Amino acid sequence: MIELKLRSIVKEIKSENPQKRIKAIEQLYQYKHQDGLEVQIDVLKDMIKTAATKFPERIDTWDNPSFFLIDFVCDFPMPEVVEGLLKHFDGFDLQAKERAIEMLLATEDEGIFYVLEEKIIELIQTEDFFIPVKELNPYPMLIKGILDKTLEKINTKHYKFMFYDLLLSLNSSGLETGYKKEVIHPSLQKDYLAEKQEYLKFDADFSNKYVYTAWKDSYFLVREKMRSFISLMEYYYSSDMGTELEQAMLFKDPFIKTQALFVCLTKNLPYNQSTLVEAAKHIETAEMVYWGLKEQNQEHLYPMPEGKQPHLAKTRLFSTIINLPEEEKGVRRYPEDIQIMDQIETENSYGQPIRYYLLSFLENDTRYAGWAGGYALEDGDDTAELWDGSYTDFVEWGSASIEEHKAAFFKKRAEEHQEHETSVYFESSPRLSRGAWFFLSLAVVHWIKEAFTGFSEDTLPFLIAITGIGCAMCLYELTRNKKRKIQVIGRQLVKNDGSKQDTIGLHEIKKVEYNKKHVLVYNKKNEVAFKFPLRWVRYELFYVHMMEHTDHLKERPYIQD
Repeated sequence: MIELKLRSIVKEIKSENPQKRIKAIEQLYQYKHQDGLEVQIDVLKDMIKTAATKFPERIDTWDNPSFFLIDFVCDFPMPEVVEGLLKHFDGFDLQAKERAIEMLLATEDEGIFYVLEEKIIELIQTEDFFIPVKELNPYPMLIKGILDKTLEKINTKHYKFMFYDLLLSLNSSGLETGYKKEVIHPSLQKDYLAEKQEYLKFDADFSNKYVYTAWKDSYFLVREKMRSFISLMEYYYSSDMGTELEQAMLFKDPFIKTQALFVCLTKNLPYNQSTLVEAAKHIETAEMVYWGLKEQNQEHLYPMPEGKQPHLAKTRLFSTIINLPEEEKGVRRYPEDIQIMDQIETENSYGQPIRYYLLSFLENDTRYAGWAGGYALEDGDDTAELWDGSYTDFVEWGSASIEEHKAAFFKKRAEEHQEHETSVYFESSPRLSRGAWFFLSLAVVHWIKEAFTGFSEDTLPFLIAITGIGCAMCLYELTRNKKRKIQVIGRQLVKNDGSKQDTIGLHEIKKVEYNKKHVLVYNKKNEVAFKFPLRWVRYELFYVHMMEHTDHLKERPYIQD
């Protein structure tokens, strides 16, 4: 049924009538966000082919059918989809190409990377292409190949800062530290000085509240450029840059100041202890300082050897609140006077001890309650490690006692736990066997043939017989398949086969492998907990869901891709 609707959408999305196109795009967008949607591969192939064809002239920015078709099929990372994207890539709209590249990078296939390198280089040379920097970050060899052929574009307005981000990723990877230093150093120095002048327009009046309530996006872009430039100074250092780092540690922005401090620590350059203490105590950068020092194996320099957990809890709640979606366009929340009021110790879903802090904070002259945690006590009483569950429901602090706030916390936690444990995050049942499809298709072909040539008494019994066999097989399999399911329910992987059910906790899985016929699930003892036929799932989708639902585990299972 879904296939018929999608084919209708594909037809309407090419309509000369813009109203029909926008309706088709809206319907496609709705289906994209429908949970558990499964689509036949032939329909996905047709959508890819259609996306590579010519469309009516656009009437607005939204009017981009090629992009919406590719955005839809990229949610189905099957080999046939990958093959189709590569085959028809050149015909896509630029935005559709950008979306396809993001999905193709996720394949981590060397052969595909070779093709992508050529395609990305070509796009950079010929289009104002938005480079998927975040998706490229894990692949420094690919980044280097792209930069080798396009580095001159660093002097263009469109590509400049995307290239600096790529350079930072390449240098940070350790593949080639100081890549093309003779070219990058003078460019970096010039661009940093220009951007510093933009920053200095803010520095005199700087306050954290202004950043999040008044300046917002106009300032965030300047801040990120400054941090990126300063980070690159670690790899393209000179004495002139040393002077700039000293000055940056005097700026009022805590993030820029802390970034400069880290470069000085890495390069063994002098810095004031008061700068480190100030950054470690600041509500915006406290966590940044702790984890940055830990990453550099310099945790001993952290100036708060004791009591860091409650201190970091304030930063955690602050960042949670300022990153909440805006309730109204242009209005961003800003918490002040965050205070630790109490704490509770409990367990997470896996029985591990954790701690949450009850805090209060002011916003627009009203004091609210919030929670930060849970901190993993297995790693120590003052650990910074946490299973993040920080939140606020903006319940007024004075509306309840501390004990009532705690009771509300446990009630909310129990409700969320119950909802999670019973939520079906993935479900798949076996498809019809080839035998059933064979008899059904054979019957259809013969009925069509007889309809054109005229029915005869000799062939009619045969047609009725194969139709009956095909329908009986399909009905039998459909009835059985209703009771055959593979599901991810809460924290469990469940196999249902009639009245028999096999279950294993996701945290109890050591590995998942598959062969031509079966998917095998192993427990921590490396024993097969259970197996099921490969045709019960679309393995590509099953793989994605298993990776998503095990990425938080400390001992993540191996999932064969």
